[in-house]
Amino acid sequence: MYDKSAFTIQQQIKRLGDRGLIIADSDNAEHCLSHISYYRLAGYWWPMQANKSNHIFKQDSRFCDVIALYNFDRELRLLFFDVIEKIEISLRTKLIYHLSHEVDPWWFQNFDIFRNAGDMVKTLSVLEREIGR
Repeated sequence: MYDKSAFTIQQQIKRLGDRGLIIADSDNAEHCLSHISYYRLAGYWWPMQANKSNHIFKQDSRFCDVIALYNFDRELRLLFFDVIEKIEISLRTKLIYHLSHEVDPWWFQNFDIFRNAGDMVKTLSVLEREIGR
C-alpha cells in the first residue's frame, strides 16, 4: 500500500541532519524522538523548511529550536486547558444554581424546560451511567 519503510531513531536523526537540520549532541535528539514521535515533531519543524516538497531545512535550523517550540506549545496548551476548565466549572455551577432556584432542584428531570425530550432522555441516561460508574 505504501512504499515508506520504518526508520530507526538513528535513521531519523541522520535523515534530519542530511536535510539540513542542525542536531547537536547536547540536543538529546535520540531521547526526544523516542518520547515524541518524528511525525508529531514534524509540525514544529515545518516552518523551518525552505523546500517543503523535499523537506530541506532553511540554513541555521536547529533541533533545539524544534523542541523549544514543542515545549512552548505544550505549556501554552496546559495553561489554556486550565483556564477553560475553570470557566466550564463556573458556567455549570451558575447554570445549576439558577435552574435549581428558578425552576426546581430536579430541573434536569423536568420535561417542560427541555425543547427536545430526546435530548433530555439522553442527558438522564448519561447521568445514570455516571452515577453507576
